[in-house]
Amino acid sequence: MKSLSYILLMSMLLWASGGRAQNKKLKKDQHQYLPDIDVYDINGKHTTLRQLGKNKVLFIDSWFIPCPPCFREMNVLHQLYAKYKTNKNFNFITICRTDSAIARKFFAQDKSMARYINMYHGFSHLKYFKLPVYFIPGCNEKIYVDRELTKYTPDDKAKCPDAQFGFHGYPTIVIFDKKGKLLFKKTGYDDDAEEAENTKIEQMIKEALAIK
Repeated sequence: MKSLSYILLMSMLLWASGGRAQNKKLKKDQHQYLPDIDVYDINGKHTTLRQLGKNKVLFIDSWFIPCPPCFREMNVLHQLYAKYKTNKNFNFITICRTDSAIARKFFAQDKSMARYINMYHGFSHLKYFKLPVYFIPGCNEKIYVDRELTKYTPDDKAKCPDAQFGFHGYPTIVIFDKKGKLLFKKTGYDDDAEEAENTKIEQMIKEALAIK
C-alpha cells in the first residue's frame, strides 16, 4: 500500500512539474511568433501587426521619449529604412511607448517639447525623424510637458512592446520572417558594436527576403 501511495505521489509531482514546464514552454513560444495585436499610426489609422507583416519580412524597433540609447540608434535606423523602404517584401516600422499625443508634438517640434527635441538632435545627430511610427492602444506613457503631465507609466503595461515581444529594455529590435516567425531580437545600442550588428542584421534580412 505504501508503494502504491508513493507511486501515486510521484506521478502527481511529475505531472505537476510537467505542466509547469509545458506552461513555461508555451510562455516562451508565444514570443517566437508575431502577435496579432491592434496598432495605430501617427494619424490614428488602425491596423494589426499581422496585417503589416503579411507575406513580408517585418522589422520592428521599439522605443520611447526620452530614451538616450533609442535616440542614438535612430541615425542607423534611418539609414536602414532608406535602403529597404521601396522593397515590397519588407516592412519597417517603429513602435513608440510614449503617448501618441505627446509624440505628435515631438514630431511637430512643438516648443513645449524643446528639451526632448534637443536631446534627440544631440544623440541622433539628426534634425529630422522620418521613420514610420505606430502605437499600441493602452501603452501610452506620459512625460513632463510644460510641467503638466506627471504620469510615467502606461495605462496598461501588458499592452507595451516589452510585454508583447518578451524583452526587458529599450530600444529593442525584433525581426519576423514572412510567416511571422521571430528571426532576431536585440536589446540596447552599442556604438562600438554598431558595424558588426548592422552587418548581421542586413545579412539576416537578405536571407529572409530570398525565401519565397
